Amino acid sequence: MKRARNRAVTAGLMALTASLALAACGNGGSDAAANPSNIVAKDDGAKLTLWVRAGNEAVTDAVVDAYNKSHKNQIAITHVPADQYVAKFAAAAQSGSLPDILTSDIVFQAQIVKTGSVLDLTSLLKQSGAFGHLAPAHEQASTAGGEVYGVPYNTDTSLYLYNKDLFTKAGLDPNKPPTTWDGIVQAADAITKLGGGNKGFYLSGDAPGSLAYDVTPLIWAQGQQVVKPDGSFDLNNTATQKALGFLQELDKHGDIPESSKTDTGDGFFSVFASGKIGIALAGGNGVNTATVGTKPKFNFGLAPIPGPTDGQWATFSGGDTAGISKTTKHADEAWDFINWLSSLSTSNDVYLNLPAMPPRTDATVPASLGDQFTVPANLIKKGETYVSPHYNDVIASAQGPWLQMIQSVVFDGADPAAATKTAQSAADSITQ
Repeated sequence: MKRARNRAVTAGLMALTASLALAACGNGGSDAAANPSNIVAKDDGAKLTLWVRAGNEAVTDAVVDAYNKSHKNQIAITHVPADQYVAKFAAAAQSGSLPDILTSDIVFQAQIVKTGSVLDLTSLLKQSGAFGHLAPAHEQASTAGGEVYGVPYNTDTSLYLYNKDLFTKAGLDPNKPPTTWDGIVQAADAITKLGGGNKGFYLSGDAPGSLAYDVTPLIWAQGQQVVKPDGSFDLNNTATQKALGFLQELDKHGDIPESSKTDTGDGFFSVFASGKIGIALAGGNGVNTATVGTKPKFNFGLAPIPGPTDGQWATFSGGDTAGISKTTKHADEAWDFINWLSSLSTSNDVYLNLPAMPPRTDATVPASLGDQFTVPANLIKKGETYVSPHYNDVIASAQGPWLQMIQSVVFDGADPAAATKTAQSAADSITQ
């Protein structure tokens, strides 16, 4: 999945909090919501509707197509542009016209749950055996008050890619990717010294969503959380300052191309695919649909995003969740889909045959699929995400403190401690 968020998408989401709050106040039809204890999976030929944000059709549509081919129930998909999803959701939630099955970008799932627009699936998932075996970040984002309101639909997780051919040319072991920040700096330096337009490191430096996906693990790996339990942010801390300092060092060494600072996401995979980058922060599932994965021109590997010390690593799990709208008149049939979607057999027989990352953590990923699948599949088992109603304004906004903090330090040479202090003040003004 492409995690990059360009400025147009970010601008379209600026009204997220207000829209969801409005939806929560006017959640039409919720009084007639089905009681989960009375729901039983039914495959009786019902016509169901499902909304999904556009951009991941290679997985989302293929999964629904597999369900439709094997069931009497039939699901019609509506693809909603990412920058229109929130407004469409808010209007439908107010009028009681949500689809039977509502999917969401994982980082916005917590807000959707908060509106009361989706059914509690906890007891159903426990009965089906799926509970406790689903991608943990998706479960985390879908949980409120100890109850689970969604399941993974499309999964992805952050990692780094490295060009094995450039590693070999630079005298590095192509089968031993760096496991510390110092190791990454040393490898990046060696590759940059090759000349010929080669650079050691890359990240989409003007894409706040991509930076959340790939920079946050540098902080998490040190044991530091970015989001507090109340949904506010902790940016002014030593771990964040160290992570920014690490990236600043790479830029000072000349290892990051100048184009990185203005990359709003278009280069998230394509720059690495050029064959001129040694190490690039990226996402696992997207590798398999991007040119670098489908038509590779060089040998590359995948590895966890590390912390400063060997053995430290973390990953930001992305993708989409799926739940049942409270306003559906086909709760039994919608559960039939969710039950099928979250089953072990669907992970093994549908997702891995596409192939795509499975929703279940107990799925058996064939070694024949290679590192492109086995590495991210293992990382997802410990994936984390943001759960905050302020994600858009603090993190995803092109005018937000997260992007300003990173750019000022990494590309403009600002002092990390001063930058995190400024970012914390700006974040607090949004969340308090």
